[in-house]
Amino acid sequence: MRYSKELVIGLTTLATIICFAWGYNFLKGKNVFKAKRDYYAFYDHVHGLEVGQPVTISGYKIGQVTEITLDVSFGGALLVGFHISKPLEINSDTKVKIYDMDIMGAKGLQLELGTSSQMAVTGDTLQGDIQISLTEQVTKQFVPIKDGTERLINVLDSTLRSITLLTQKASLLIEVNHNSISSAAEHIDTLSQTLSAQREDFEVILNNFRMFSEDLAASDVSEAISQIDETMNSLDLVLTDINSGQGSLGKLVKDGQLYTDMSASMSQLELLLEDLREHPKRYVHFSLFGRKDNAVHSDSLN
Repeated sequence: MRYSKELVIGLTTLATIICFAWGYNFLKGKNVFKAKRDYYAFYDHVHGLEVGQPVTISGYKIGQVTEITLDVSFGGALLVGFHISKPLEINSDTKVKIYDMDIMGAKGLQLELGTSSQMAVTGDTLQGDIQISLTEQVTKQFVPIKDGTERLINVLDSTLRSITLLTQKASLLIEVNHNSISSAAEHIDTLSQTLSAQREDFEVILNNFRMFSEDLAASDVSEAISQIDETMNSLDLVLTDINSGQGSLGKLVKDGQLYTDMSASMSQLELLLEDLREHPKRYVHFSLFGRKDNAVHSDSLN
């Protein structure tokens, strides 16, 4: 049985179109030979989610994203459509979360089954949600560190400015007092030379000090301290006797009558010395031919 050339070309073209359509859908993740159920979810932002990305539950792929459209009737929200090819019953309160599939930020859909007894049917709109991404988690953890680092940088900047200003002031001070600093350095050098020249004298002083320390260590310090204690005790006894009026010194300090008598005696002695100065001939006689006694009148002393 022969077929016309046109029929063969037509069948070949149709088969090619069918294979192309199947291959295109297969590459997009669609299998036209499997039964599937379509569901939808609204999002304010899809964070880079694309058509063809997988839909998973507990990490197991059960479908894929089929469409993303801007729904003006819901205030400009994004309507994401996806189908499920696995025989899985979905609760009506199931959440559909956009999540990070890898560290590079590729997005996918993840189902979080609900607890409602009512099951969702094909074409239902489920509750859309967004799972915080790893990048956002790192960003949130990094924000306090970033703020602290900025504060630290500000402190370091202020410190460096202060150090720079201090360095400039020190340089200016050194420049202004260059002559004084040079003179001080010369004096220090002269002093160093003088000390070096007197090194032998310092060694002698140190040796003497060492010998004195050795003699002091070899001496009987305990005996010397005991003698000092005895001397202090004796001095304490003397002071006690003086305070109690015993002995000559004690009577002189404590006896008022003795003080009065001594004062009177001193007054008489002063009068006698005064009379001796004014009338020395009454007390001292010089004669070449003999001595003539003259009476000394006692009333002249009064």
